[in-house]
Amino acid sequence: KGPKPNYLSENGYLCFQSFEAANKGCNPLTIRAVFDAMSTGDNVSPDVAQENLDAFSSDASLNAFKIALLKTKLAGFSSIAFLLFLLGPIVGSTCLDALAAGWFPDWPGTD
Repeated sequence: KGPKPNYLSENGYLCFQSFEAANKGCNPLTIRAVFDAMSTGDNVSPDVAQENLDAFSSDASLNAFKIALLKTKLAGFSSIAFLLFLLGPIVGSTCLDALAAGWFPDWPGTD
């Protein structure tokens, strides 16, 4: 039930739009935080989602939720940082060389 905006959601995966539609009337920030604790993307496998929801609801101290949210956010941020680390030298050398050649063509340090 709910919206099925992509191929995975049509095949049974839980997407954020469906999760949001199933929890109408709840705090939108809470809905996003719970979904982000289950997945780093916009889709999550139904068995993983159910396991996580059961773990979140059975833990009164919310430690399971805090740890899961921290892990997924850390995975997302570290993947972006790693991508920027890999692209940094390529972009840096290309842009800096073009900048030096274009704006400072007679500068002796650009040879």
